[in-house]
Amino acid sequence: MTAPRTNPHVTRDPPVRRFTVDVGAAAARRHVIPAWFAADITEIRPLLDARPDTGSLTTYVVATLARAVRRHPRMHAMRDLRGRVVTFRSVDINVMVEVLHHGRPFPMNHVLRSADTRGLHDLYRELQAVKVEPSRSETRRLAAGARWFLLLPSPVRSRAIGALHRFPDRQRSMIGTVGVTSVGMFGQGGGLGLPFLVHTLDILVGGVEERPGFNRRGEVVPRQFLQIAVVADHDVVDGAPLARFLSDFRRDLESGAALPSRPEGTGTVGA
Repeated sequence: MTAPRTNPHVTRDPPVRRFTVDVGAAAARRHVIPAWFAADITEIRPLLDARPDTGSLTTYVVATLARAVRRHPRMHAMRDLRGRVVTFRSVDINVMVEVLHHGRPFPMNHVLRSADTRGLHDLYRELQAVKVEPSRSETRRLAAGARWFLLLPSPVRSRAIGALHRFPDRQRSMIGTVGVTSVGMFGQGGGLGLPFLVHTLDILVGGVEERPGFNRRGEVVPRQFLQIAVVADHDVVDGAPLARFLSDFRRDLESGAALPSRPEGTGTVGA
């Protein structure tokens, strides 16, 4: 039986969408260590909700991550063309921000410089300013060069992006030293995926899922768990150091280490 003729609806993505395709092709050639974990944020989330000026859940994760990476600098080290390991003193977090592009929502990367030494309110205010006025971001100032870059053949572009981490100073300048993508802000409930490996460490913040857990009295009660996915470059990071880093990162998320002030005793037990 012959399929009926139809008139398909054809649209064209913005040219910058090609970057996503190129990054995916480049990431597929990296040596990846994937990891997943859930952090019990039952007692932390009300503190964030009570202080909206402090920042969003994503900002809280960014601030906590930056401080954990500062204690584990190998997590944002890069190996240059000569095989040397280059580590930077400040942790620059590349965050995906949804902005309007010709009237349509589109993800744009923005680098939060020295995120490991800044407060939640400062980071949150910067992200909100970029959402309202994307031209504030360094990314927009690279737009002219990006237009020329997109004229290159796709295989050349993906190879160039794949080699960027071999030029640590250049990568830090363009996309920071650690990457964060948040999908939890766009939906309700649990959910998780794996991010592209662009930096030595990239994380994806998933949804918040309610499931049974233990309180400090050992009782089984409903708890809220934030889903986190992690990918790391095995050429730079080994499994054991990554496991130690993730243990510290999870503990900091659950204890509210990045909050400006915490009531004594805040924390969780036996997630």
